[in-house]
Amino acid sequence: MTTRTTSKTVTFVRPFILDGFEHVAPAGTYTVETQEELLEDVSFPVWKRVMTTIQLTHLGATQHVWIDPAELHEALMRDGAQQASAIPEATAKIWRDKTRLENAARIVRRKKV
Repeated sequence: MTTRTTSKTVTFVRPFILDGFEHVAPAGTYTVETQEELLEDVSFPVWKRVMTTIQLTHLGATQHVWIDPAELHEALMRDGAQQASAIPEATAKIWRDKTRLENAARIVRRKKV
């Protein structure tokens, strides 16, 4: 199976924490790597994300922690260091759809009571 890894840096201006972190990470620039695999059963190239990690350094030790890209996006938006236009439109659409579904579920639950 063919795989590829892409790397980008993200900058936080305030301390932050994501699921899987053992402690709050300080403000700074971090490397995020995404590994994808090529799906070979289709007639055109399609890449499926396998995992996304962020590189953390704590007490001189470096570790790669698996993260959810949507959660990273949320944290960056809360931090305010990134512009919303810097986020790919597909990711933004997924986030909007997820929010709409959650809101609809809340409305349905309220009506049942």
